[in-house]
Amino acid sequence: MSTTCCSATAEEPAPALPIVETASTGCCSAPEPAAKAVEAAEEQASSCCGSETEEPEPVEASGCCGPAEPEPVTAAGCCGPQEEQADPAQVRTGLSLDDAVAALGGGIPQATDPTPYTQTDWLRATEESLKGAKPWHTVADRGEGDIAFLPGYVFDVDPIVDADPRTLLGWQPKDGTAACCSATTSCCESATDTVEALGTEVFFPALLLGSPLGYRSEANASVEDPLLVADLVDRIVPAAIEAGIRSITAPWLHDGAYSDTLALALQAYGGDIAFHGENNLLDLQHDSYDAYLASLPARKRRRVKEDRDRADNSGTRIERKDREELRPLIGRITELVTHNRQKYEGGEDEVHIGALLTALVDGGADIRAYLVHKDDAVVAASVTVRQGKRLFVKWAGFDYEALGERSGVYFEIALDRPLRDAYAEGVTAIEAGPGADEAKRLRGFRPGRIRSVVLVTDTTLRPKVAELHAAYGQARRETLGSTAEETAPTTAIGRLKAKLLGSTAYEPIKPLQPEGGCCG
Repeated sequence: MSTTCCSATAEEPAPALPIVETASTGCCSAPEPAAKAVEAAEEQASSCCGSETEEPEPVEASGCCGPAEPEPVTAAGCCGPQEEQADPAQVRTGLSLDDAVAALGGGIPQATDPTPYTQTDWLRATEESLKGAKPWHTVADRGEGDIAFLPGYVFDVDPIVDADPRTLLGWQPKDGTAACCSATTSCCESATDTVEALGTEVFFPALLLGSPLGYRSEANASVEDPLLVADLVDRIVPAAIEAGIRSITAPWLHDGAYSDTLALALQAYGGDIAFHGENNLLDLQHDSYDAYLASLPARKRRRVKEDRDRADNSGTRIERKDREELRPLIGRITELVTHNRQKYEGGEDEVHIGALLTALVDGGADIRAYLVHKDDAVVAASVTVRQGKRLFVKWAGFDYEALGERSGVYFEIALDRPLRDAYAEGVTAIEAGPGADEAKRLRGFRPGRIRSVVLVTDTTLRPKVAELHAAYGQARRETLGSTAEETAPTTAIGRLKAKLLGSTAYEPIKPLQPEGGCCG
């Protein structure tokens, strides 16, 4: 099975994409669709406060927009005074990375606890190594330091399968290359033929919002204000359509206020939301690793001990290397991780992984690797990246001929060693990605929902796209986990989010990949 869709050969540079700049709204302009959707959600969520306040006396208009400086009206009630709605931000889209960073004041905003996968070094390495990825980044600036950033890339026909919008509809290329953690079930057997019958021109050029080699569709901001995301989308969609973009996707939306707003904003423009997968997350709530381990049920502690004993008896030696210490080892780590990607059908190839590892070391990221030595050879590696108070387990790679399939080494270097070090360093959460789900749940990790959004600009095709997208999402849900009814939300905001986005209840995943997944 081939997973090397991207070669390292150079190609003719693509023409520069337009940079579109916009002011907020005119004198009498109506709210943009995404902003209206988010405002409606907030209004519904706040309706639990009881009776509405009395309407203020109407003010006589003195022009097309009324008085130039109307007297402010304070809304009072059981919820207290209502804050005045912030003005829409100034938004620039279609930016190169250098232009985006300059517009942000020199760096990616950090207030919303971003992942390593939307940082400057990672995005630059993505652009350099991912063939055909043309930057289309977006910056919103509301003034007074309120800024937001959403990375994006435009692809012409045949990007890597994980970046192909057709993949989200159940399509697979004829060479058999599979998307990361794909779900091939009976529902989607005919999807490839159906999607190909629609033609490539209805999907390409395609704009992917997020970090394609980080498997993350994520906006970052300097303030905790999800409405800035609506401002981003309100400029991105019209500008993309004007530039001839045929589809817009946000393939990897993890649960959170910013992701919910991004999904709602794209939905307001005609996008379709569906289940995509689950991530493995662990909040470190104990004082030490020993206290955490003691909190696990006896059966789980016994399993963890058995895994550790197998690793101890594997005839290997394990060491950790950090930051610059990794530079001479990048080639071997890349080789091991690429082998794992090919085994588990990942979209990244050797060029991507090597470029990303080098960029993290060059940029001074807090990157660590746990290396397994057998005799004089490095036979396994696990790479983690710390960002703030969170630790991300990104890559794992193994020489299975040297180690065997069930050595126990995977659990030691990808889970237990990082866990012990995380507790020692004051890390508050670990994100371990999909794959090896049973082992992660055994250690207390919980599943976190991932959704995808697909928006095609041809409005006549949206019903068919939504049908295919929903079928593929349901296929993934059935393949990866339970189809039982989810727990109904009990709060007003929970019911609202369930209505608009689907329930936020967690779903268990069946273990598909015994040692390491394609996405982490």
